[in-house]
This record gives sequence, structure tokens and C-alpha cells, in this order.
Amino acid sequence: MSQVAPHRVPSPGSPDPWLERTHELAITLTRWASVTGSAGETAFGGRLEALLRTWPTFAARPGDVWLSPARHGYAAQNVYGLVPGRSARTLLLSGHYDTVETGDYGEWQPLACEPETLSQAVAAALARLPDPTAAEALTVRDLAGGDFLMGRGLLDMKGGLAAGLAVLERYAALPLRERPGHLLLVATPDEEGRSSGARAVAHDLPALALGRSLDVVAGINLDATADTGDGNEGRAVYLGTVGKVLVSALVIGRAAHAAYPFDGLSATLLAAALISRIEAAPELADAAHGEASAPPVCLELRDGKTAYDVTSPGQVWCAFNMLTQGRTPGAVLAQFVAVAQAAASDALAEFAARAAAAHSPNAAALAGAQAEVLTFGELRGRAVTRAGEEAVRRVQDGPAGPNPLADSREIMAALTTLAGLTGPAVVLGFGALHYPATHLAGHPHDHALLGAAQSHAADLSRQTGQSLRLRHAFPGISDMSFLGQPADDATEQVLARHTAHPAHIDPAPPDALRFPVVNIGPWGRDYHQPLERVHVPYSFGVVPELLWRVTHTVLGAGLPPD
Repeated sequence: MSQVAPHRVPSPGSPDPWLERTHELAITLTRWASVTGSAGETAFGGRLEALLRTWPTFAARPGDVWLSPARHGYAAQNVYGLVPGRSARTLLLSGHYDTVETGDYGEWQPLACEPETLSQAVAAALARLPDPTAAEALTVRDLAGGDFLMGRGLLDMKGGLAAGLAVLERYAALPLRERPGHLLLVATPDEEGRSSGARAVAHDLPALALGRSLDVVAGINLDATADTGDGNEGRAVYLGTVGKVLVSALVIGRAAHAAYPFDGLSATLLAAALISRIEAAPELADAAHGEASAPPVCLELRDGKTAYDVTSPGQVWCAFNMLTQGRTPGAVLAQFVAVAQAAASDALAEFAARAAAAHSPNAAALAGAQAEVLTFGELRGRAVTRAGEEAVRRVQDGPAGPNPLADSREIMAALTTLAGLTGPAVVLGFGALHYPATHLAGHPHDHALLGAAQSHAADLSRQTGQSLRLRHAFPGISDMSFLGQPADDATEQVLARHTAHPAHIDPAPPDALRFPVVNIGPWGRDYHQPLERVHVPYSFGVVPELLWRVTHTVLGAGLPPD
């Protein structure tokens, strides 16, 4: 097999060909504004496709660049680019191109997608502040040093996508004999929303692999990570990603006039008790491989009232972001049921004690109150028994809106009415799409990818004099959840039973490809914030070099000599 030597890592101050090309691509991509759900995002796929078609390899092979729809009619499209090699072995590079909105830039919003101009304007403005915050002072130092560049989406994640494109372009320039396998890049929309792009990739790949004779042996996601220090945390290869379960809770009490609170039963007190036990509780955090995920956080809290009056709310809705590494959705739901039972018991005892202290005639009755804790599947079953399957389906089968929690809240409240469920009660389910946790396992392909990542990260660390380590879990949810490691049947069944809206259930296709995936991408600071910035030397120099080396090692593994 032909061996492709790694590119020399330049000494400080010397030109770096990776740096120049990746920088150029990153600036181009950033200038194409592509806020999730916007017209810019819809147009981005066509713009990237047109750019790729200017490259000699794709001008000669136009069928190797194409657009493909995202899931469920999402307007923006996936962009595929394939560079063929000597064998069927294929490595997938994946990155998203949508960004969060730019309104938080304020007066700088017109410059949000112009990295150089924005960096200069922000540096000048912050330098004039008489009493900058710690974050502002750090930004001034970063920009003055010349190693950071600002721009909406430059960090998350057009810098990583640019690194992947730079590698694809250089790989395409090699003669076929020096390309050990196929390199396939896909740029996806909607990662900041519901991963409609990456979910479509999971459905596209089986037919694509069959039709083009691809053996997808590994994937590399190109997402970025944050570091407020010297980069020691950000310079990393991630061997998997955390998953996400969005646990919804409909808390049902009994409404009462505000002048007679003990004539009812406080749904707000029940919800407060639930939230106080869950919010940022370290003991509820999931952990694996010696790394703990962030604990659960309440993402939404609202009552069921639609107009002002002096009646206490009969229902309170809340939803919790739960990051996972090893726990299945079923295990998470069981954990939350146990917490809800304990929280409701304590809240009802406290409410009864307050009624007694207030000498309410209802104190004795309240002392015997017990809360029922149900799963969504149990609620649905009761609704079917009482109102029939057709009535329940009419509630669930409405079109999905842009806010999954709003859809789930409306369905759960409606089924509560059909089921005749009265308080006190807590109904728990899944309020949005499940993001599976992933990690390298024991398959031979996993060993090849792990070995390549380990050896090349260690080599580059020695050559650059900076740490570059392996970490187990990418800390934020990402498109990695839908690439190469589909959930098992038991998990899919739990999700189908306990997710309110059918549109928020998207099982992998039965022939879904299974392959290992790691994350190699930029690092920077202030994700999703107006001070978002990327560390240029690492992100545009080291990252593409590491991608280049890992790609060749993985694609060349097991091939016979020339």
C-alpha cells in the first residue's frame, strides 16, 4: 500500500498551508449567513454545492457532488461530496452549517458574519471600556494576541467544516493510487434545532452505500468545543458524545380561589418541589468512563392558565434537559418517576402542615392526600380506555410545530382530560426528540479508528509541544448521536410508548449502517454568544493535519501492498 507522509507541522512563525486554506474556507462559509430556519440556511446548501463544483475533481466528476433533503420536509438540504479511492473502505466527515441567530450582537449585528471586520471593531470597542468584565478583558487579550478570530458560527461550527473541506480538497488532488479509500463529506443543516440534516444522513447512507459500493468503516464529526483557559481542555479528540433525553412533567393540582388556597391543592408547590430536587442535582447526573455529564436542568416552566384571574393554576408544566452517557431513556424515566414520587409526597405533607397551621377546615382531608405519578404511556392507556383509540389518535396526530415542548404540552394536557385524570398527579414522558449517547465499542473498525486517533494525537502533541488528548464524551449534544450507532429495539420501543408527539420519534432505518464515530474539531470561546471566537492556529492548522493523518490511517488499514 502506498504510504502518504503526513504534512510537516510548521515551526512557529513559518507558513502553514493548512492554515491558509482552512482560514480562507472558514471566512467564506461564515460570510454565508445561515441562521437555523432562515432563508440563508436554505440557500447555503446550493452555495456550497456551487463552490465544490469549481474544484477540478468535481468539475471532472459532477455526479460526486449532490444535494439531498433533510428529514420531514425541512427546507435546507444536505450537501454531499465524495472523493473515490482504491478500495470500498469509506470514511465520513460530517459537519453542520446552521448557526444560532445574530440579534445578540446588538450594534455589531451587521458585522456578525464578517470575521476580520468584526474582530477589529469589537477589539477597539472593548479596549475603550473603563471597567470591562472578566469575559470582555479576556476577549481583548485574545484579539490583541492575534490567535483568535470572531464571527457568528465561525466556532460553531464553520471552522470545523472548513477543516473537513480543506482535507477533502487536498485528498482529491492526490493521484488515485495514493487514495486508499473513499472520503465522503456531508454538510448538514438544523443541528441547532432538531438535527433534521443528520437524521436524514442516517436514512440516506444504507442506499448510498449500496448504490456506490461504499463500506463505511468510520466517521469523524467536526464540531467545536469551548475552553476558557489555554486550550488544554479544548484540544481533544472525543471518542463519543453525550446523549439527551428531554423529560417533560405535567403537574396536576386542584385550582382554588386565591383567598381560599386550601380549598384546592397547589400545583405550583408540587412543581416547585419537583424542580428543587432535580435542578442541577449532581447525584442525578449520568457518568461513564470516569467522566460525568452535566446534571439535569429545567428548560421550561409554565402554568396552564390562558388568562388572568385570581385562581391558582390547576396544572403546571415543566421540562428537564437530561444528558446521558450510559443510561437508557427507560432508565432515565424510571429515575424521574422515583424523584417525582418523593417530591410529591414531601410537597403534599408540607401543604397539609400549612393548612393545619392556618386552621383550615380542609387540613384533615389534605393530610391524607396522595399524588399519583404516571408515565405518558400509562396516561395514554387510560385515555384509550375511557375515550377510545380514535379520539386519542386525533389528539396526537396533529402537525408538529416548531416548538416540540409546545406540541407535547398540548397533547399531554388533552389526554389528561380524555383520561379523566384529576390531581394531585404528575405525568412524566419525553417531550422532544431523543439524542442517543455514543461511544467507541469493541468492533474491529472501532479499534482501527481509536488506534489512529491515539497515535496521531500523541505524535502531534509531541511535534507542537501542546497537549492533545483523548476524552470520552463530547460535552454538548451533537449530530454524532445519529451517525453510525443507532439505538436498539428496546430503546426505540420505550421512546415510542412514552413520547407525546409521533413526529418526535424518529427511529433509525432497519438497515442503518453501524460504524464508529469520533469528534475532531476546533476550540474557542463563548459558544452562541456575541464574543464567540475560534483559536486559529489549532483550529485551522492542527485540526486539518490531524484529520488528514487519521483519514489515511483508517482508510489504509488492512489494505494489501501495491
